[in-house]
Amino acid sequence: MRFLQQAFVLLFLLSPYLVNAHTNEANQAELQLLEDNTYQLIVSIDALHLLKRHQEFSGDEPELIYYLKSLTLIETKRLLSTVTQKLNEETLFIIEEEKVMVAPFSGLTVSALRERLHPSSSNKPVKLLSKGKFPQQRKKVSLTFPPLFGDVSLTVTRPNKSLVLSGEQSHYFSLDESNAIIRELSMMESKLLNITEYIYQGFVHILPQGLDHILFVLALFLLATKTSTLLWQVSAFTLAHTITLALGILGVINLPNSIVEPLIALSIAYVAIENIYHQKLTKWRLPIIFVFGLLHGLGFASVLVEFGLPENAYVSSLLSFNVGVELGQVTVIALALLATHFFINKPSYRQYVVIPSSAIISVIAIYWFIERVF
Repeated sequence: MRFLQQAFVLLFLLSPYLVNAHTNEANQAELQLLEDNTYQLIVSIDALHLLKRHQEFSGDEPELIYYLKSLTLIETKRLLSTVTQKLNEETLFIIEEEKVMVAPFSGLTVSALRERLHPSSSNKPVKLLSKGKFPQQRKKVSLTFPPLFGDVSLTVTRPNKSLVLSGEQSHYFSLDESNAIIRELSMMESKLLNITEYIYQGFVHILPQGLDHILFVLALFLLATKTSTLLWQVSAFTLAHTITLALGILGVINLPNSIVEPLIALSIAYVAIENIYHQKLTKWRLPIIFVFGLLHGLGFASVLVEFGLPENAYVSSLLSFNVGVELGQVTVIALALLATHFFINKPSYRQYVVIPSSAIISVIAIYWFIERVF
């Protein structure tokens, strides 16, 4: 046992170095000179090192990952857009001594970055792709890369053609991943990625970012001594916020956050205070929860408006975000059930869990209301 404890301590002390296991090798770039005076430039980069240089971040890599995870979607998009613009402006062809910007890079996306924020894939390179046409018949062409890339190992290739006779095999060729041409995503792949992204955004808006929504769901849970009681409350809330989420994002209903956010705080306080004075659902509880759900739906809509919805996947993105929200709520309820499983049916449950928890939730909500009004 003592050996295991020492090993654990050693692993803990070394963990920053294990996570920060990126190499300082040169980034890889391949310039493919294609037919019809066109080209394809593929640059494989360490996204975390790139962003660390761009931000002039002085901390170690775990701190950088923590910082990047704390950014909202809008902040992440803004950061990646700034970096991509800088890369586009500073990656230049020198054609007959004339500087020409490359075609805009693609590939540095929110989903690609978030994938690298997990320890298992943080070392995986991000591939930037630029496809374009030279402005004139090339004779002498060279490339300069942005300082953000650091050292770059450049490979220049041309399409190799060979004739394969009928019934015969071609010559042998190697399948080198570093020289492979990146294919564009199919329409189906693009839709699946978009659906996944918006489900993720809906989920994280509840867990861990939506503390107000978490407390509201917990307040509903605390008065649910039976499964049917919980289902009625959650169903009313879900139906209501689904309606106003759709109407809000479509612009049918448009209330400013200065009104919606304080009312959401009041809704949390009301439900929590009612838990203290009533031991079961009152006849007005479900209609009130439905009204509160309408308010929360407008809150979700304001978030989704900030994210933006792609024109070619408007409905699927809206539905995916809502699915993510529901998954977040279900997760909160599941965790609450696990936490109270062994004593939810005990006589002291209300005295030692429901009333104190509801009191804490109500105090937090009232504080939020005051803060959001003033």
